[in-house]
Amino acid sequence: MSGTPPGRFRLRLVPDTLGGRIVLVLLIGLLTFHVGSLWLHQVGTDALLGSTRERQTAERLAAAKRAVAELPVADRDRTAHALSSASLDMHWTPAPTVRLVDETSPRIEALRTRLIELVPELRSTGLRLGYAEDGTSPMPGGEQFRHVIIGAVELPDGSWLNFSAGLFRPPTAEHASLLSTSAMAAGILLLGLLVVRLIGRPLRQLSDAADRVGMPGVTIAMPETGPYEVRHAALAFNRMQSRINKLIADRTQALAAVSHDLRTPIARLRLRAGFLDDPEAQRAIDADLDEMDAMIGATLAYLRGEDELEPERPTDIVALLETLCDAAADTGAEAHYDGPGQARLTCRPVAIKRAFANLIENAVKYGKVARVQLDDLAERILVRIDDDGPGIPEADMEVVFEPFRRLDPSRNRGTGGTGLGLTIARQVILQHGGTIRLVNRPAGGLSTLVELPRTR
Repeated sequence: MSGTPPGRFRLRLVPDTLGGRIVLVLLIGLLTFHVGSLWLHQVGTDALLGSTRERQTAERLAAAKRAVAELPVADRDRTAHALSSASLDMHWTPAPTVRLVDETSPRIEALRTRLIELVPELRSTGLRLGYAEDGTSPMPGGEQFRHVIIGAVELPDGSWLNFSAGLFRPPTAEHASLLSTSAMAAGILLLGLLVVRLIGRPLRQLSDAADRVGMPGVTIAMPETGPYEVRHAALAFNRMQSRINKLIADRTQALAAVSHDLRTPIARLRLRAGFLDDPEAQRAIDADLDEMDAMIGATLAYLRGEDELEPERPTDIVALLETLCDAAADTGAEAHYDGPGQARLTCRPVAIKRAFANLIENAVKYGKVARVQLDDLAERILVRIDDDGPGIPEADMEVVFEPFRRLDPSRNRGTGGTGLGLTIARQVILQHGGTIRLVNRPAGGLSTLVELPRTR
C-alpha cells in the first residue's frame, strides 16, 4: 500500500549537501597540492644534491689524479686508497679496469658530459665510464656493488686511477616529506570541516525554520547575525514570514465577515420559506438552502485550512473510522470497517475526522459502498477505502484533488457537491505529514490509500 521508501540509499559520486560538496572540493585541492608539492620537492632535491655530488666527485678525481701522478709507483695505490671515501672508492693500476662496450647508457653519457663540464681537465685524461648492467663491479676483491658507476682516469705516464661511485641519487627524505605534508593536509582538512560546519549551521537553521512555516501557532524569528549573506537571508525570511502571517490574519478576518454575511440572508430566506402555503415548494426551497449552507461551510473550511489552530492529541483512529462507518450505515448506505480494534495516533482529531468523512462519503456516493481497512504498523498507519464505483480515468487521478474540480458534471443532490471533499482531505493529510493516492481496482471500483506517519 505504500510507495517507494523515501530513505532509499543511492550511491552518489558528488555529495548532495552544500557542506559535502565544499569538503569534496577542499579534499581534491589538498590532494592535488599534496602530490604536486611532493613531486616538486623531490625534483628540486634531486637536482640540487645531484649537482653538488657531481661537482664534488669531479673535483676529487682531478685532485687525486694530480696527487697520485706525482708519487712513486710503489706508493700510488696506497695513496689512492687513502684518498677514497664511502661514496668514492679509488685505486691505482697500470691498466684500466673499465672495459669499453658498444652499448652505452644515456645516463652514463650525461654524467660524462657533466663531469667534463665541471672539471675540463678530465677531458684530456681519457675519462672512461662504465656501468655493469647486472650490478656487479669488476673492482679487485670481487665485492658486489649495487647501482654503481665504475670509471678510470689516465695518468700522464699511461697508468690509470680507477674509481667506483654510487649512482648520483641523493638520500631522499620521502618519508619525512610525506609525513609532514600529510600532517599539514590533515590539519587543513580538519580546519576546513570546522569552517564548513560553521558556514552550514545558519543554512540548516534557515531550512528547519522554513519547514516549520505555516504550522499551527508557530512563529519563528531567525537571528539576523553572521556574515552579510546569512544576515540578508535571515532578514528576507523574517520579512516573508511577517507578510504571510499578516496575509493569514487578514484572510481569517475576511472569512469571518463573509461567513456571517452569507449565512444571514440564508437564515432570512429559510424563515420566509416557512410561511409558504405550498409544502412542496417549501421543501424544495429548504433543500436548496441546505445545499447552499453546506457549500458555504465547505468552502470556508477549505479556505481556513480546516481547523489549523486545533491542538494535537492522541486519538484512536479505529474508533473514529467505526463512528464514521456507523453514521453512514444509519443513513442507509453500505459502509463497514475491517481491521484491529485500536490504533492510536497523535493528530488533530477534528481535522482527521473531516478528512476521512469526506473520503467515506465519496466512496458511498459514487461507489455505492465503502469498505474501510486499517493496517497498524510500527512507524505508520495505513488506511484503505474501497468502493464498487466506475473508478477514475488515469489521466484524472490528480485532477480530482484540485479545488472545485468535479468529474461528474451534474449538480443534483444525489451526486453533486462543492468539489472540495478530496481537496480538504488531502490538505489535512498532508498537514499531518501523510500521503493520499487513488488507485483503480482490477476487479472494478476505486481504492483510496492513506498513509499517516507516527512521527513527523
